[in-house]
Amino acid sequence: MEQALHTIADQMPLLLMLVLGAGLIVFWQWRELQRRRMVHTERLAALEKGAPPPPEPEGNGSSHRQPLTREAYMLRGLIWSAIGLGIVVTGAAASFITAPGEDREHSLAFACLGFIPFALGLAYLLYARLIRRD
Repeated sequence: MEQALHTIADQMPLLLMLVLGAGLIVFWQWRELQRRRMVHTERLAALEKGAPPPPEPEGNGSSHRQPLTREAYMLRGLIWSAIGLGIVVTGAAASFITAPGEDREHSLAFACLGFIPFALGLAYLLYARLIRRD
């Protein structure tokens, strides 16, 4: 029994990350559905009153935002790169602090995960560099 509880406790951070990630996706989709319902209700009310309906949103209707500027891509790139470097440095520092063995391997694996947001940040910075200024 104690071994089973210990195994579950070892897997708890992974399970928590999966549940929180799924919860964020569900919340985002629910919020988008509520926004679409609000736009639909607004258009129906305008048609019932005889007023012209509000203009159609540009694009596929999923967003009213303007396209991102070069500076916005640069800012996103800097933020993601900083997050990635922070994860790498934290994982590397944790591996030097912990005793040799299995714990060190976990902290180095955590440090390697930091290269994902770091690469995303570099991609944003590269894209910001490649687009032309208008």
